[in-house]
Amino acid sequence: MTITINCNNPYRANRVHNYFYNKGVQVMLCNDETSVSLFNLDRDRAELLLAAFTKHFHLVPATAHALAS
Repeated sequence: MTITINCNNPYRANRVHNYFYNKGVQVMLCNDETSVSLFNLDRDRAELLLAAFTKHFHLVPATAHALAS
């Protein structure tokens, strides 16, 4: 499974890259360093990593925003 996370600036993309790199995930900066791609993840690991990522960076999943509107 491959996941791509889009960021609005290179600084934030670099922070996201470092976060997943330190977790031992194969990761690459893309699109002029404004998005991060994660490679070779199984579904369970991807769900755990994304849950930890959203908690660490104090984010809310996009599905929660869609339900609120």
